[in-house]
Amino acid sequence: MVTSQQVREALIKLGIKEGDSILTHSSFKSLGETENGAATVVEGMKLAVGEDGTVLFPTLCQKDWPNVYKNWNMDAESDVGYLTNYFRKLPEALRSNQATHSVAAIGKKAAYVTETHGETGRRYGIFGDTPFSADSPWEKMYHIDTKVVFLGVGIRKCTFRHFAEYCFMEDCLKRAEGSSEYDRLKGQVWCYENWDAAGVWPHLDSEYIQTVMEKRGMVHKATCGNAELLMVSSEDFVDISMELLKNKEKKALLENHDIWTVQTFIDWVEEIEKL
Repeated sequence: MVTSQQVREALIKLGIKEGDSILTHSSFKSLGETENGAATVVEGMKLAVGEDGTVLFPTLCQKDWPNVYKNWNMDAESDVGYLTNYFRKLPEALRSNQATHSVAAIGKKAAYVTETHGETGRRYGIFGDTPFSADSPWEKMYHIDTKVVFLGVGIRKCTFRHFAEYCFMEDCLKRAEGSSEYDRLKGQVWCYENWDAAGVWPHLDSEYIQTVMEKRGMVHKATCGNAELLMVSSEDFVDISMELLKNKEKKALLENHDIWTVQTFIDWVEEIEKL
């Protein structure tokens, strides 16, 4: 029987401290039986970060992908697990207002993290231009070095890989600005508005990034109930992702020969570097 105190102790073993912000990707059922259901998990997280900390969950909407922007509302069902829906409905929870990659939060920095999302600093990309904007929760969580916890799920679920992808592509497009080739190069980027026409995009392999981080001692592990837990720093994860992309590390990229190829992306980047 998992208790909130056991959840707290597992998070402390991962390296979570009072005052931290934690974002959790989760499988609630992986824990086994809990004392008070999902409330046990949330309470344990609050105990771990204390009054000055912040608890966050992704509340992504993915299932009705073609219509997600048309049908979005602040009470839209989260498609990434039972815990995320339980959490977003809590009276004190705040949620960012964005259709595909919203975040819900409780705690000291909840309002700061969620108050804007896609209003300024938009970034062009595969899921639309608002999910990973400069005013998004993902940008803010990165800057306050939110700790990313994986509860019963693998690091492949890490949404911060998309934040890194967006930042890298933004840098590439900025380098091409002013060139006569800019419109053509931007037109080759895979974007939500032209979803069926797969284009250029750096699909990061989170599991490869994990191996790099493990070699540098940046991955922390613990158990709670029947669940295995991992924790990484969002800052470390994004910085290493950007490093691998800048180095054009092919092993860090996923490939699907039916839709996209890694070499197509590398060629696109190298063309920009020659401008």
